[in-house]
Amino acid sequence: MTSYDIERQEKLKKEFDNVYQEHNRLQQDLNSDLSPKYQPLLNSIDKWEEDAIRKIQKTAENARHDVRKFLKEANQQLEYILNNTVTEKLRETIQQENKLNEINIDQWLVYLSEIRKQCENISSSIEFSYKNAIQLIKIRRSFPLKTFQAINVHHKQFNFVNIRGRPIIHQHEHVISSIRPSTIVSQNKYTTGTHYFRFRIERNTKELFFGIISEKDDEKLKQNRHPIESIHGWWNIDRRVIAGRKDEFVSTLDIYNGDEVVLILNCNAREIFLEYPSMNKLNAIKMIDDIRVCSPPWKLLIEIGKPGKCLLSLIEWGLTARRTDD
Repeated sequence: MTSYDIERQEKLKKEFDNVYQEHNRLQQDLNSDLSPKYQPLLNSIDKWEEDAIRKIQKTAENARHDVRKFLKEANQQLEYILNNTVTEKLRETIQQENKLNEINIDQWLVYLSEIRKQCENISSSIEFSYKNAIQLIKIRRSFPLKTFQAINVHHKQFNFVNIRGRPIIHQHEHVISSIRPSTIVSQNKYTTGTHYFRFRIERNTKELFFGIISEKDDEKLKQNRHPIESIHGWWNIDRRVIAGRKDEFVSTLDIYNGDEVVLILNCNAREIFLEYPSMNKLNAIKMIDDIRVCSPPWKLLIEIGKPGKCLLSLIEWGLTARRTDD
């Protein structure tokens, strides 16, 4: 086991411990409806209840006061009518018994009956009117419960495939490790749109190729039948490979440990670019118009040209158009 593999295992163990601890914390929170973070919601309901009770008590007291006032005024009014229509006449009749007759009796009975009827209807003369002084609360979800069920974690997939050599490919971390010359292609393939791939060179053997190859030439690559016309790209930033043939030797830039390069595919325009951010350098290759020479879909092609420890990682990539996978 190499030192990288040991470091990787230690890193994975730490990450696993973090995942396990977060899982336990989340499970504990989900199993408790008394979690402190829920308390503000319950406190808001308690405060509304207290405020509503105070308002209800105050409103009820005011209503009782108004009812007593209205009843007293109605009774006083009926008592005034009673005095003017019957009470005085009764006193006079008691003092002068000889004035008593049937007409007076009938008239008084009519007055008394009418006043009795109005007295019994006092309560019905008082009406309740409702004002929206107290805002009732109603609890509802701000989004449907099924939203939780629809939670989906999208993991960007990118896989490498070994063609030649014996590189160690860590698919989940998108890392390639090798100590001898190797050829690797992407399982992902690209037909339209613009795509970028940012690589970090952790350890370099001073001989790296970044480019593309047509999917139709997979078998030629496996059988090492060179030149392959669909291969386009760069050795060490500056030395171009066009239609499977290297430019004449030129003085190329070195790629150092820790450097990054960005390979860009513009499928629609049939162009590829290699950016070297640390040197503010951007190279381009325009394919010939004959689409048969480098027909889509394209795959990424990476080659390690010299023996020695090499470690590459794909740290970021963007997919901006339709992608087809095996």
